[in-house]
Amino acid sequence: MKFSERLAGTPSGNGAWHFQLAEELNGGFGGTNGGCLAAICVFAARGVAPDRNPIGLDSRFIRSFRPGAARVVPTVLNAGRTLTTVSVDIFTEEDKLATRSTISLVAPEALAVLSQVQDQVQAEEGALMAYGDGKLWRHPGKNFRIPLIDTFEPRYLGKRDGAIATGVKVIWDDPDASAEAACIAADISVGPPVMGQLGRQRIAIPNPDLSLRFSGGVAGGDHMVSLCRLESLTAGLATTSLEVRADGALLAVGISTTTCLKGD
Repeated sequence: MKFSERLAGTPSGNGAWHFQLAEELNGGFGGTNGGCLAAICVFAARGVAPDRNPIGLDSRFIRSFRPGAARVVPTVLNAGRTLTTVSVDIFTEEDKLATRSTISLVAPEALAVLSQVQDQVQAEEGALMAYGDGKLWRHPGKNFRIPLIDTFEPRYLGKRDGAIATGVKVIWDDPDASAEAACIAADISVGPPVMGQLGRQRIAIPNPDLSLRFSGGVAGGDHMVSLCRLESLTAGLATTSLEVRADGALLAVGISTTTCLKGD
């Protein structure tokens, strides 16, 4: 199943799309997972920059997106010989702006044929668990269930260089949408290192942004692994760094901000 089919997307003309986003994509704060929204933005950008590959994403989650119809509008800001820059807006059913992303895409034929030989990554603390052996996330309680846990089956896989590794299921069969899958894996993985620092404190920790740089790799597996490291926690703002891999190959690196909110 392709990306657009799995997320119930239909083209609506001039590069725009409509998606019917189900509750199964919701995170812990009642709205659609930000990684899913970022993934949709990457997908829409591809449509208006054919034959170009995404290399960068900067997403701002402006307001929560409740399950329902999403109107997705891409705008080409510039189309050069090498790079195309696209802005993508996602609107709610009430026509309110929920997400704005900027995506950079490159013309592959403009790039030199150069690749670095990658040594197999070794963990200082030992090898990570295989996805099938990982520790599946638990729902917070009987009366508080997080839908994306059942959908993406995130699993704790261990630690590497101070980063927590989270395995995340890819819910479509579409290797061409590897960057989209990396968006979701990265966003889901942000929570554990921040929560680990907060301990037992009951604090809401939404992340209002996600920035990724894509390596150009393509993955056909059924899961991805995102390593997220807490780089700083200062005055209620947590900064995390991200590294997304599939079958050992690097797909994306990035950064995200988490706002640690006061209770009522």
